[in-house]
Amino acid sequence: MRKSQYYTMLAMFAAASGAIAEMHLAFPFPLLPFLEFDLAEIPDALAFMILGPKGGLISAGVHCLILYIIGSFTIFSPAMKLFAELSMFGGLYLGFKVGNKSRFKKGIMAAFGSIFRVIIMLFVTLALYYIIMPSIYLPTAKLAMSILGISLTSPFEIAMLLAGLTSIFNLLAGLITIVFAFAITKSIVRIFPQLLPKVY
Repeated sequence: MRKSQYYTMLAMFAAASGAIAEMHLAFPFPLLPFLEFDLAEIPDALAFMILGPKGGLISAGVHCLILYIIGSFTIFSPAMKLFAELSMFGGLYLGFKVGNKSRFKKGIMAAFGSIFRVIIMLFVTLALYYIIMPSIYLPTAKLAMSILGISLTSPFEIAMLLAGLTSIFNLLAGLITIVFAFAITKSIVRIFPQLLPKVY
């Protein structure tokens, strides 16, 4: 791929991610409504698969900056989004290397990407909920738990349950992003057969 093509596609993916974020094309996770399945992750994943890790990093970075500009639930929310995407990209890349010669390569990549996202974000979110910003997240979680009929009093128990529910969210968010990115990449390659994705 020529440099001009690379940077043109990178600009397109970053712009698409930013536009989707600006339009707020997302839907909430029912158990924790402050978590949202963000469709703006899909262009970032496309940049990663088609242009490689550097392209994915730049697109996700632009996405993060736009979230800071338009505002979010807390000051850490865009950074958490970036951590989630980068951990997913790391898993995808490892899955690509491990399953490169397997006919189940896509499944291996999806599994690695989702699992990496869950494991890394489990520790990151637990630190956020219990250590960094407990005064914001724990009361919100306690209210959500009371609606579900779950009664917890210990802040650590609430934080653990919150981190567990966030792990379910990250698993689903990772799978949704990866599956859609695979399908769209396949369509792009069918239309432009000369295009050779880097991580696919």
